[in-house]
Amino acid sequence: MRNIYPENKTYSLASYARTKTTISVLAALGLLLPTIAYAADDEKDAVEDPDIEVIDVKGIRSSVISAQQVKMGSDKIMDGISADDIGALPDRSVTETLQRVAGVSMDRYMSLGDPERFSVEGNGVIVRGLTQVRSEINGRNTFSADGGRVLSFADVPPELLKAVNVYKSPSADQIEGGISGTIDLVTRLPFQESGQRFAFSLTGNYGDIIDEVKPAYSVLYSNTWELNDEAKFGLLVDFAHSELSTRNDSIYVRDFHPRTGIAGHEDETVYLPRGADWRSLYFERERNGSYVALQFAPNQDHQFTFTYFGSDYDMTWSEDAIFVQNDPSGVLASEDSVYDSNNAFRKGRITQQGGFMPMGSDIRAAVQNAVTKDFALAYEYAGDHFAIDASLQRVDSTSEGLDSTVALEVTIPYLDVDLTGDLPVIMSDSAHLADPSNYYWAFIMDNQYDKTADMTAADVDVEYFLENDVIESVKFGVRYSSANSNNADTGYNWSPLAPAWLQGGITGGTENIYPDSSALSLNEFENFFGGEVTSPSNIFAPLRSFALDYPNSFNDLQSRFEYADWAGWAYWNQRNLNDQAWQNNQSEKTYSAYTMANFSLDNFSYPITGNFGIRYVRTDNTAHGSLTYPEVDLFGGSGTGAEPLEAEHNYDNWLPSLNIKVELSDELLLRFAASKAMARPDFNKLAASINLNASLKDECNSGDATACLPIGPEDYNLTLESSTNPYLDPMESTQFDVSLEWYYAEDSSAYVALFSKDISGYQVTLDSQVDFGGYTYNARWPISDAEADIKGLELSVNHFFHSLPAPFNGLGLQANYTYIDSSTDTQLSASPVDTDGSTYDTQPFAALSENSLNLIGIYEYGDISVRFAYNWRSEYLVSVGPNGYNGNRIDGGTYALPVYNAPAGYLDGSVSYRINDSLSVVLEANNILNTVTEIETKQNASGNYRSTFHANDVRYALSIRGNFEL
Repeated sequence: MRNIYPENKTYSLASYARTKTTISVLAALGLLLPTIAYAADDEKDAVEDPDIEVIDVKGIRSSVISAQQVKMGSDKIMDGISADDIGALPDRSVTETLQRVAGVSMDRYMSLGDPERFSVEGNGVIVRGLTQVRSEINGRNTFSADGGRVLSFADVPPELLKAVNVYKSPSADQIEGGISGTIDLVTRLPFQESGQRFAFSLTGNYGDIIDEVKPAYSVLYSNTWELNDEAKFGLLVDFAHSELSTRNDSIYVRDFHPRTGIAGHEDETVYLPRGADWRSLYFERERNGSYVALQFAPNQDHQFTFTYFGSDYDMTWSEDAIFVQNDPSGVLASEDSVYDSNNAFRKGRITQQGGFMPMGSDIRAAVQNAVTKDFALAYEYAGDHFAIDASLQRVDSTSEGLDSTVALEVTIPYLDVDLTGDLPVIMSDSAHLADPSNYYWAFIMDNQYDKTADMTAADVDVEYFLENDVIESVKFGVRYSSANSNNADTGYNWSPLAPAWLQGGITGGTENIYPDSSALSLNEFENFFGGEVTSPSNIFAPLRSFALDYPNSFNDLQSRFEYADWAGWAYWNQRNLNDQAWQNNQSEKTYSAYTMANFSLDNFSYPITGNFGIRYVRTDNTAHGSLTYPEVDLFGGSGTGAEPLEAEHNYDNWLPSLNIKVELSDELLLRFAASKAMARPDFNKLAASINLNASLKDECNSGDATACLPIGPEDYNLTLESSTNPYLDPMESTQFDVSLEWYYAEDSSAYVALFSKDISGYQVTLDSQVDFGGYTYNARWPISDAEADIKGLELSVNHFFHSLPAPFNGLGLQANYTYIDSSTDTQLSASPVDTDGSTYDTQPFAALSENSLNLIGIYEYGDISVRFAYNWRSEYLVSVGPNGYNGNRIDGGTYALPVYNAPAGYLDGSVSYRINDSLSVVLEANNILNTVTEIETKQNASGNYRSTFHANDVRYALSIRGNFEL
């Protein structure tokens, strides 16, 4: 019988270094447990050999060794993090864990491109500067129903995982779809556990600003039964529940505008901020995860495995906020204000022409429930001459939620702003803001969404083993998948209530303009920024129930007012999620086949192993939507409205790959990889909602109506403008990797890696032409047209200082550094424009930091384990002109500012004590340095400045963990 050990399952002894020391360590760690029933028997004699020292390694060092051995044995360039102890993945979320890996960064906002709202557990991950990541569970593709193609890692309980692996160079047998990399979440299997096992964890989570304790717990049971001399059966059940509450405080200094005639500077241009905002956001989440694995081996050649992986994520956040609503052309500053060398305001009192500055205050709340269920049935056969691996998978995912805002309007006499310190100080007239009679109802806004996604996939892989000195085996396989993504999203539905500019149009209910004090709550911003900054002035905001009691509260508020005919549009109407206008439905089928050869050149001075192959994939995508022709008979209009559209788009990709590993010595490996990869557009970019427009050219629309008679098609401007395009092509990347890896001890290693990606088909919004109904329209929508280059360097070291005298011989260090350089032939995001109308050079990739660093200090001595992990990133572009950083210029144009996340470092830590072989207690802390996340806004004449400041809790978790062999 020949044993097969896929990377994400278990590993053959031959795939690691050839020393006895390595063998003994692996045996002690249990890494040689089989995926098929009796593979471990082949190694039994080696483990029982009295000449081999078996070392009992536990804790952090054990996990480091496991991850190192997986990397060493891989036939691809990869990194990973292992958790040998059950439930001991080193962070409280998968996104936080992934940021420890070289080349991987975490997005710290609730959604990429929205710097207004911080996320303590992160939202998504970026691998080697790109967001086009593919996600797997145990080597099979999976995703969340959010309109994208990747799993929402924050939704996944880390307690359910055994390891997280990041593959950076693909092979032909790997599923296509990620040009930046593939992240594989590896779960446990019952045959990997020794006998009957029970494990649990009990945790209390505490945030120091919100000052609340929330529980978490997990339980695991695993057992294997010998049915007869040949057959065996295994069961593993795992469940995890976690709750978390945090608070995030934020200060916003709004964009600077050029002003003249300001007191004390009448004869020159100065730059004044439009104003300043402040808010507190309260975040609560409840996460449940469940996992079941069944394994059956009727004999030593066959194995069946069924797994179910489920995640249920409930989230609620709400914020009390005050925000600017003023005209920047009317901003004034006190004569004693302080300015910098660019004549940009630094300190003083800001007022508004007319005496009062209009502001808004709101209660905004969002709720979400996201559920992902992943079912998989796998069959494995391992014979003397060939092996078969087949699986059938089903993924069902839903995500539904509501984002609801109820806002007031208030005018304030002034803002005192001090930007001279590390943190800004913002104050106003607290007595004025604490008077409820100064507020009136402003607007309501809602966004509903209900998204579902499913996938059915089947694959078969066959590997033939050859009696050949060069080609060890030939592998080929096929895969089919059918996926549906149905995304109903109403967008933001805004309606006014009684703002100042509309009050003249209110004919009934004028007595309701001012809210009753019982409808309001006063936020005094106690312990703001954890006491690191003077608390800003208090504000009134509507009660939280106004946002969460939707739609009843919206109907109630709207019914308080009657509007004149000219203002009748102001009535709020709840959008129906089932209406075609809010639908984005996709059907996609993929067909792939590959062939790959595994080779070995053992007779060379430096043994060489590797693989080469090619993967073919066809994608058939259909976007179900609507097409609306212009309201002109010439172009198929005539007022018929939207007609159904089935936008079909098919494409083929050939993806060759080569992976080479050269054993320069037992400790030194040289790797080279070359491949072509592809990434399909996200489903939310493929919506088929096409509205065609026709307008008469200027010369035909002048006072002389006969100028173009008779009017023909050539007299119209035909246009199409959209943020989506159902005919987008995939991105493709030709990429090269080379790495030198040094494994100089069981638990210590170092490597350097170089990589490059030559990308084509990057999606950008540009002008193009497209034909509909026999006519050519000038379209401005996303097209797959940009090219880009990414080059980078990774350095990594793991080292334990065993040569130091006790007790310092328990010290260890993990460190990695990533450098990334990028260039592109076009602007990859919206073109930025400053508030004075000046423009900018081409902006870099969003979310790409040029430099990033991880430093992890470890100390293990006896039963004590200590770990401190520091993560640092240089600045990166968050977005161009997101909400809060765009608007109207004083000169009449519009502006959209590029906003960057400023360089920042975060420190997390843990201390654990092993009470005995079965019980341990663990104290964890996140954000120990109380880091303030800052946004830097880039402006030209006035200079770059720190515009946004987010402070969140230092989070603590105290756990007791148990792991018992029964």
